[in-house]
Amino acid sequence: MACPLIFKAKSFLSSRSYFCFLLLTALSFAASCTGRRAAPAADILITNARIVDGTGNPWYLGSIAVAGDRIEAVGPGLKTAARRTIDAGGMVVAPGFIDIHNHCDDGLFYTPDAENFVRQGVTTLIGGPDGESAVDMGAFLAALDTLPLAVNAAFTVGQGSVRRAVMGMADRAPTEEELEAMKRLVARAMEQGAIGISTGLKYVPGAYSSTEEVIELARVAASYGGFYTSHLREEGPGLIEAVQE
Repeated sequence: MACPLIFKAKSFLSSRSYFCFLLLTALSFAASCTGRRAAPAADILITNARIVDGTGNPWYLGSIAVAGDRIEAVGPGLKTAARRTIDAGGMVVAPGFIDIHNHCDDGLFYTPDAENFVRQGVTTLIGGPDGESAVDMGAFLAALDTLPLAVNAAFTVGQGSVRRAVMGMADRAPTEEELEAMKRLVARAMEQGAIGISTGLKYVPGAYSSTEEVIELARVAASYGGFYTSHLREEGPGLIEAVQE
């Protein structure tokens, strides 16, 4: 049953004091109508934590209030009611780490709890490295969405996979038609949720690609706000030239 809140203005009250009167009275009525104490402001309160907030600031001793799946407040001397309080005992509490080069594309289907990463504090994985990824990014991400993933996951589209889909393992430059087909596949992957493009220029078929070919595909990803990441063409003799490329 809803509690009716009925107020009658008094001539001796100023507008500001009347507003405060309404607010305090409403809170009082709401508390009395529920028949129980107001719910805690947070589900979890982590206290006595050495907070490293990821901004580059020095750590400081403080608390973190969590409500549902959101961090509601962070700071020293935080005072709030909570359903559960965890004393961190001076241990570090930090944002989850991001693994920006991860070969999780297949593994997540076998171990969606990603316990090997979560136990290290990693909460976000960036997959699709070294030019290898699903070409149909939409179908791949839809399949991942059916899993009870314990981490955030994002993926780049692999230039090597795209090249193989269009040209197989051919050791030659693409024709104009083949290059346009590869560009369309990259564009589709970006539209379906990829966050960038990766190359594995050390591996075939990526090793058969010229710098100019890579640039053309990277431009497509960039037009969607994507980034470029690469496994260099060479790690021993020729390393300097690979870095320059």
